[in-house]
Amino acid sequence: MSNLNEEVSIKLVGKITLLMPFLEQKLDIQLEVKKAIDETLYNYEIQSKCTDLVASDIEEKAAIYQACKKLEGLSQRTLDNYRLFLNKLDQFFTKPCSTISTMDLRMFLAFMGKEKQATTVNGYITMLKGFFGWLQAEEYIIKNPAFKLKQTKVPRVILQPYQPENLERLREACITEREKALFELLDSTACRISELDNIKLKDINWQERSIKVFGKGSKERIVFFSTRAKLHMQGYLKSREGESEYLFISERGSHNHIKVRALQLIIAKIKDRAGVGERVHCHKFRRTQATRLLNSGMRIEGVQGILGHTTPSTTQIYAQLSQENLKNEYRRLVV
Repeated sequence: MSNLNEEVSIKLVGKITLLMPFLEQKLDIQLEVKKAIDETLYNYEIQSKCTDLVASDIEEKAAIYQACKKLEGLSQRTLDNYRLFLNKLDQFFTKPCSTISTMDLRMFLAFMGKEKQATTVNGYITMLKGFFGWLQAEEYIIKNPAFKLKQTKVPRVILQPYQPENLERLREACITEREKALFELLDSTACRISELDNIKLKDINWQERSIKVFGKGSKERIVFFSTRAKLHMQGYLKSREGESEYLFISERGSHNHIKVRALQLIIAKIKDRAGVGERVHCHKFRRTQATRLLNSGMRIEGVQGILGHTTPSTTQIYAQLSQENLKNEYRRLVV
């Protein structure tokens, strides 16, 4: 299939999805629709009616690229990050993708990377490699200008979990049942805050103290919560006003499903009350629980499953064996 045929196929799927919004969440049906369109267009060669000189085709190609990534099942947050970044790329260049050189991209990175951390610039490089690699694979460009871009070496910093005494101070600073339920879930499940935000009552197994959550890329996994979390969750459900299929809801107005930012603000209020000096944020609970599990003897593969990571190397960034545990492991294995 030619590039134009593929382009038309993707655009048609997009148009159909706009006309029938329920397809937004039906990736399998979108793929079936695309397959049917591809089969129909197989014996045709599409040509563009546009004969004007195009100053830049980045916006057009970026739209197709994002449509492809959406069909691959990327999360909406990741797609939004791609969209914002590629908009910056389109604003920076006023020429076709095929004429962009490696030096052009280095100038773009220098512009985007001002006063940015090395990890952020490396993220930009990863997105450039992904976009231009796709352009080359789809034969929109012959040479990939992002191929020669090198990632910046970033010193590895071991991020620390919460200090035990600070964790207890935060726990004692929780006042409402909603605050207590949120805190204990963060502490015991090692979930991302966006995963807790989307917990539905039907996904909670009270007897097994487990929850079915949906992580990055809509990947489903089972996480487990403590007895303390169970008691505060049940207490919160009894005390809250309003009905909802979601666990956490707003305390105002129509008691709608609460958003991630609101949950983050709850943790910020708890931190202010506790008077804790160290930095407090939701993601740090994941690191704390991962380290706790590893130091308690759980294998790295088990911790990986709890966190929902694809590879153990990602888990290693979150969890570090304590020096005491390292010493005990060494003495156990080495005579």
